[in-house]
Amino acid sequence: MKILFAGAGALGSRFGYMLFKNNEDVTFVDSWEEHVRNITNNGLKVIIDEVDLGNYYIPTYHPNQVRGKYDVVFVATKSMQLRAMLEKVKHLFHEDTKIICILNGLGHVETLKDYIKEENILIGVTVWTSGLGGPGVLNAHGTGKIELKQVKEINLDETLKLVDRLNGAGLNIRYSADTYQSIWHKAGLNCVLNTFCTLIDCNINQYGSYDKNLELTRAVLNEITAVGKAEGIDIKQDVIENNIKNCFSLKTAGAHYPSLYQDMKNGRLTEIDYLNGEISRLGKIHNIPTPVCDVITLMIHSKEFINNNKQY
Repeated sequence: MKILFAGAGALGSRFGYMLFKNNEDVTFVDSWEEHVRNITNNGLKVIIDEVDLGNYYIPTYHPNQVRGKYDVVFVATKSMQLRAMLEKVKHLFHEDTKIICILNGLGHVETLKDYIKEENILIGVTVWTSGLGGPGVLNAHGTGKIELKQVKEINLDETLKLVDRLNGAGLNIRYSADTYQSIWHKAGLNCVLNTFCTLIDCNINQYGSYDKNLELTRAVLNEITAVGKAEGIDIKQDVIENNIKNCFSLKTAGAHYPSLYQDMKNGRLTEIDYLNGEISRLGKIHNIPTPVCDVITLMIHSKEFINNNKQY
C-alpha cells in the first residue's frame, strides 16, 4: 500500500513518521523548500515528549516531482490550501485512491468531491497534537485519537480493513457514525477560542479568566447550533461549552495560543473562512442570521489586511 502525505507539516509529519516506522510505504510532498531539503538530506528529526528518537529518511518531494499512483492520500494542509494542494497531486490518484481528510474547520467534503468519488473520501476529526521545531524537525507531545467516517458508505468492509491497518501504526482511529457531529463540535470550539484569543490577544486561560467569557462563547455557539441543526447535525451546545471550559486550566490547554492566533502573529493568512466564515456562508443558505460570526470574520480579515498577512 502506497501512502502519500499531501502536506508534511506538524500533523502530517507525525502521522507519516508513525506509519513509516511501522514499515508502511510513505511519501511526503510539501512546498516548503527548506523543510523538503532538510528531510531529504538529514532525515526527519523526531522528538516526542522531549526524547530524541533519531532521524528518519522518509522520501520527501515538491508536488511536481512525484510520479506514480498512491492508494491512500492524507491531506494535511491548512484548510485554505486544500484545493491548491489537490490540484498539485491529483495526477497521483488512481480510480480507487482513498483520501483521508482530518483538517480543521468545515466545508471540506464539497472541495474533495471535485477530485474524487464520495465513497473514496474519509472525513474525520482528530485530537492528536503536534508541532515543528523548525524545518525537518518534528517536535510533538502526548498521544491522541482520530474519528473517521466514509462519506458514502460503499464497500465499508474495505474501509474498516484500512482503518485496522492504519491502527497498526498507533494512529488510534475509531470509525464512527457520529463523526460529523464531532467535526462540528470541534469547529464550535475553534470558532470561539481561535477567534476570541486572536481578537483579544490572549491565551486560552486568559480568555477563561474573563468573568463574562460565557456571554461571548454563547453569542457564537447560538449561531453555530442553529446553522448546524439546519444542516442536519445533532449539535449538543452544552457539550461544546463544557469542552471549551475544560481548556481553560493551565493543566490542560490554558497556556496555549490557538493556531489562528499563531498564524495571525506570524504573518500568515488564517482559516477563518472555514470556521466562522463558513457558519456565515451556510447561514445565508438557510436564511439564518449570523451577525456575530459575520462580524468576527470581517474583523479577522481586517487584521490580516492591516498586517499584510500572506499565504504560506
